[in-house]
This record gives sequence, C-alpha cells and structure tokens, in this order.
Amino acid sequence: MAYLDKALRFNPASPDFQENLHTVYHHMRTHQPVMRIGKTWVLTRYKDVYQALRERSFISSGIPEDLHAELEKRSLSLSPALRSLLYGIVLFEDGGVHREHRQALQALFSGDSWVALTDIISREANSLVAELNGVNTLDGIGQIAAPLWGKLFVAWLNLPEEQQEVVEQERNAIRLLLDPSAIDRQGLERLLKALSHLDKSFCRLAQAHRKGYDSLFYRSLLKGYGGNEETLSQRFSTDCVTMLIGGSETSEALSGNLLFMLAQHPELQERVKNNSLRMKDIVIETMRFESPLQMARRKVEAPVTLLGRQLSVGDNVLLCLGSANRDEHVFEEAWRFMPGRKNAQRQLGFGAGAHQCIGQLLAQYQAESLATALSDRGTITLEGEAIWSKKSLILRTLESLAIRIG
Repeated sequence: MAYLDKALRFNPASPDFQENLHTVYHHMRTHQPVMRIGKTWVLTRYKDVYQALRERSFISSGIPEDLHAELEKRSLSLSPALRSLLYGIVLFEDGGVHREHRQALQALFSGDSWVALTDIISREANSLVAELNGVNTLDGIGQIAAPLWGKLFVAWLNLPEEQQEVVEQERNAIRLLLDPSAIDRQGLERLLKALSHLDKSFCRLAQAHRKGYDSLFYRSLLKGYGGNEETLSQRFSTDCVTMLIGGSETSEALSGNLLFMLAQHPELQERVKNNSLRMKDIVIETMRFESPLQMARRKVEAPVTLLGRQLSVGDNVLLCLGSANRDEHVFEEAWRFMPGRKNAQRQLGFGAGAHQCIGQLLAQYQAESLATALSDRGTITLEGEAIWSKKSLILRTLESLAIRIG
C-alpha cells in the first residue's frame, strides 16, 4: 500500500508520476480534485480547469515576472531589449494589450495567408516523407515529427542561411520559457544568451524586409498590424520568438503523439483510406487522449474565491489539462481512444479562453499533413517501444518512436 501511495502522489518531477500519469490524475479527480502545495493550487477536474482558464483574476504575465525575479536572485541582468522581448511575448501578456496583440497575430492564420501557409505545410510534409523513400523502419520523432517544424519555419520566414544557423543553434535553449520552473543557473545563462542571439538575428531580418526582402510571415503580419511597418518592426523579433517557442514544442509533440496512436490502431488508418473517418478527427482525439500540453500555469492577480477556497494575490494555479481531458464526467469512456466522439471539440489540449494557443490550427494541420503523407505510403505500425520524454514537466511528448511503414 505504501508503494501505491507513492505512485499516486502528485509530483511531476518524479518518475513514478510520469509512469502512472493517468492513474494519478484519476485518483486526484476522485479524491482530491483541488490540492494545495505551498502557494500553488492544483486543479484536475474538467469543470474546474475550464473555469480557471476563463477566470480574469488569473494571469499569464506572472511567468516573465517570476523569471525576472529569478534572474535578479542569481545576480543575472536582463537588458532593456530582452526585457521588452520577454514581456512582449503574447503568451505572457494579459488584458487589452494581449487582445490587441493576439488580433494582429491572427492574420497569420486567416484568409489568403492561411491558405498559403497550408500549402507550405503540405509541401514540406510531403517532401520530408519523400526523402524517406525506401526506408520502411524509422524513428517517428527524430526523422519525422521533429524535423518538420524546422523546415516549415525556414520556409514561412524565408530564412537566409545565416538566420537558419542561429535558429538551429538556439531553439532548444529557449524551450525552457514554457517551463521556467525547470531552469537552473546554467539554463538561465544559456537562455539569456539564446534570446539575445535570436533577437539580433530577427531584427536584422526585419530590416531586410523593410528594404524589399520578402516572406509570407512578414507579409501576413504586416496585414495584422494594419500596414504599419514601424509597429511591425518593433514587434517582429518578439513574434518570431513566440512562434519558435510555441510552434516547435506543441507541433512536434502533437505530431509524434498522433503517429503513436495511429501505429496502435491500424484499423483507424483503414477507415481514413475508405473515407469513413477523417484524419482530422484522429488529430483532435489525440489532443484529448495524449494532450501535448499537460499543464498550464496562471498567477492570481486579485483575491478570488474558487471552489470554496480563498486564493490570495501571488498564488499560483496549476491547471492539469491532461487530467481534464480524461474526465469521465465529460467524456464518455474517457479512457478509450475514440476519434469522432460527439463532444470531441470540448477537449482542452491547447487550453481555452483568452489564452487558448494561438497556433493551435498550425499544430493540428502539421500533424494531419504529416500523418496523411506517411499513411499514403502504407500502414503505420509499432516496431518497438515508444519512449516518453522526461525533459519537460508540462509537455507530453515522445523521445523516440520506432515505427514501420508497409
């Protein structure tokens, strides 16, 4: 019984937690749906998580503030340029500033810009799969899911070779912005260096665009900022970093998790081929069943009563999206993978409310295009063990996935 208690303890940093993830979530939803750990409140039921996601007293801007405080504690300085970049990332903004910024970014995923972007995604996905011609056994993460985002980002921004090298060099270091609790001093120093390097590189790219260089990304953003090149120049580096952080993590995780589910269910692939099921439905169910973003964090800005508890200013709220998506009171037979379920759109795989992931459509379409291109070559099956990554406390993503196409 002692071992069972340990296995059911909420501790995302523990191997026991990772190995028994959904068992722990089920236990918490049933017996302790609201848990307090120090100044952090942990929510696991769907209705509570959904309410918290829409609660205006909970803000996202606490993340850069905490990171800034951690830097000062370790005697590390944040230059004015990097402070502006960090606080300007739409993921960490709130209120009217966030709404205005988000509206501008929506131009990337609407109208002719979205049509052109989906063409790029399809082209890059098909090209990536074509490069594997003659290869039947492969790592679905290292050879498929992970490379696609890099290729797409390069094509979207029309990145010159110099900028490609900078992005490839620094993209891993800035991933910690999504999970700042995992950053030690060395990681903080590396993060500052990476942000500075990327900021300078993207600012040079913005200047090149103002002199006539062209990319779909810049043209689309210019529409979003109402044709104001001065505003876009000020925001360009921040928006590039925003897409680099959010896009690489969520897209890679969703694509890998989708391939994992398809490999376990060849019958679903057959249904897609005979048009009795859409690949899009499998993508959405994957977002519910193996949510790429398992947790979201908010900070309490004003005193609020939630579920009969009094939350104070400065308290943290940890929203377990992965648990909410397995809530039996919302999703019938939540433990089963059932693409096409009637209430599939209620899943919270990319959050909800004002801070719902702005690149959700981008991640979904990448995963769908990649899986479709692969399944067109043959049936995807497991060839070995799928290994879940332990690098992040908030992301549900695979380290490797041995699959066969045939």
